[in-house]
Amino acid sequence: MTGVNYVTDGTEYFQPAKAVLVASFTYENTRLLLLSKSAAFPNGLSNNHRQVGRHYFSHHQGAPVSALFPFNLDSWYGLPAQGVAVDNWADDNFDHSGLDFIGGANLWAMSDKRPIAAAGMNTFGRVPGWGSQWKAFIKENADRSHSSYIQKTTLPYEDNYLDLDPSVKDPLGYPVCRVTAEFKDNERKIAAFSQDKMEQWYREAGAVAVQRAPVGGAMGVSTHAYGGTRMGDNPETNVVNRYGFSHEVPNLGVLGASVMGTSGARNPTLTVQALAWRTAEHLIKNWKGLGTGN
Repeated sequence: MTGVNYVTDGTEYFQPAKAVLVASFTYENTRLLLLSKSAAFPNGLSNNHRQVGRHYFSHHQGAPVSALFPFNLDSWYGLPAQGVAVDNWADDNFDHSGLDFIGGANLWAMSDKRPIAAAGMNTFGRVPGWGSQWKAFIKENADRSHSSYIQKTTLPYEDNYLDLDPSVKDPLGYPVCRVTAEFKDNERKIAAFSQDKMEQWYREAGAVAVQRAPVGGAMGVSTHAYGGTRMGDNPETNVVNRYGFSHEVPNLGVLGASVMGTSGARNPTLTVQALAWRTAEHLIKNWKGLGTGN
């Protein structure tokens, strides 16, 4: 690889480079590689083993549980960053004996009490979703309801993938990224188990009504997106090596959660940062041999 083409104000330029680092989030990392076709890479850059886009996943399944209490909770009114993650059942923090799934989840209890948000709160089947009864219910219970959701281990599956949409294009006429993925049995079992814990938690705190959301199905676009350029030693099943450099294009590095092979129950940010530093360190130490496969 000798550089990159880019467009500014409708004009295309070529920037020569000894090394190229792609760092454009999970979806665009995958899309850029798939769009970069040539005689050497007819299926997309670094995709001769057909692994670019494979093993996509998100740990942000949601599967929330909502609870109604007979008293005010005095919740903090503000953004949802104010919250607590209960880690008792995250990953391997608990005994899995007798359980039929791998991994676990943290129970994320947050405050998202912006005033307008109350209009979308769960009514627990007690009133219609509009009208005077609904207004009275919201007025009385805006500070009496609470919701929590899960962030969990998600396993990689080859048939959960990203590719180029056959019909939808971006403003430049290039295909956008398409998601084809679903939460499978292991993830749905984690979600159901975690919902049991959340419901128990709420009931013991005095909730008079609890409602559980569905535990999974289609896995769509997420801020917590992983995979597509997976990291691993085997070039037949992974896009980049343990340092984040392409197996097929030695001077091409990929940064971001797209290189991660599983999620755990934590957010990806710190791991992404650590992996980026590791890739940069490897690049510096191996600068002279760059492009030779070293």
